[in-house]
Amino acid sequence: MNKYKEFLNYMEEDLSGLPTLQASKLLEQTGAEQLYLVFVDIINGFCEKGALASDRVAKMVEPVRQLAQILMDQGIPNQNLIFLQDDHSPNAVEFGSFPPHCIRGTSEADTVKELRPFLEAPGARLFRKNATNGLFGRDEEGRRFFEFLEEVFRDGPATFVVTGDCTDLCIYQNATGIRLLANEHDADVRVVVSSEHTKTFDTPVEKAKSIGAHAHDGEFMDQVFLYHMKLNGVEVVRTIQSD
Repeated sequence: MNKYKEFLNYMEEDLSGLPTLQASKLLEQTGAEQLYLVFVDIINGFCEKGALASDRVAKMVEPVRQLAQILMDQGIPNQNLIFLQDDHSPNAVEFGSFPPHCIRGTSEADTVKELRPFLEAPGARLFRKNATNGLFGRDEEGRRFFEFLEEVFRDGPATFVVTGDCTDLCIYQNATGIRLLANEHDADVRVVVSSEHTKTFDTPVEKAKSIGAHAHDGEFMDQVFLYHMKLNGVEVVRTIQSD
């Protein structure tokens, strides 16, 4: 790894200087009607129970709840709350890469209790997905998430704040997916990811060897993929907080 030391030091230094974003400033810049809060896979199967549940990921839930409340208190409408959630078929092809998880109709596929009041707010939107990338997920009417995004893009400038898990999988794919779809349409869109409000899981090397899995350093993967989102035009900040 010595040959990568200079770059890794550079990346660490770059991310150590991430700015803090004030919620009021964000709303002032964007406007409440144009600000969308996206909750990615903050469900029981990644936070509470099941093969992919992670204590490290679960620690992100309360900061996300607080952020959601801050933004709601400052005026973003219910219909701008967007939930992208795993809802896998029992024989999902994805299970060739990951253990079975969040199967449709099971409690693993349910939103964590802390965020249910936001999901249950009249007008909040839920897109269920059978893959890590939520752009192909569907709402109750069968509309794809990317189709919803294209409708938003046609209405003018918009900002998407993407929260949840996992940083290197669903967050990376969905935040960059929104960014790249907006680029395709030359849409005036801002995509924001806060490092405090997204986390990935941790599988230490020794544990990985003992169970025959791939090692996965949560902190390192958070850092690499936050940096890579920056490279793709996503605005990465340390946190979003109240004044």
